[in-house]
Amino acid sequence: MAVLPYEVYKVIEEEVGKEKAEKIGRAIEEALNTIEKRVLEQKPILKAEIKEELTKELATKADIAETKAEIEKVRAEVKVLEVKFTAELRLIKLWLIILTVLVVVFNRDALGLILEIIRLLK
Repeated sequence: MAVLPYEVYKVIEEEVGKEKAEKIGRAIEEALNTIEKRVLEQKPILKAEIKEELTKELATKADIAETKAEIEKVRAEVKVLEVKFTAELRLIKLWLIILTVLVVVFNRDALGLILEIIRLLK
């Protein structure tokens, strides 16, 4: 229940007189009580609306489980790609060694150049 502060009542009384101040004070208190009543009536409705909105925005346990499953799937795919990449890299290294040996065998002058390149790479 709303009560008009004494200071406010005194200001009204000074401006319009005691009798009118009491009527105005009661009218203001009634208005405040009506507003307070409406606010209290709306509180559960607003609370339910806010809860519903938050529920839409929050991740559920099912959402989290689904995301974890997707992450694990991507990890598995990355591991498969890593294995393939490693195998391909080994094959490339093997071919590079074979080509280097062939160049040296067929071109003895290239041996010095290849050794210089290897020294620079280290």
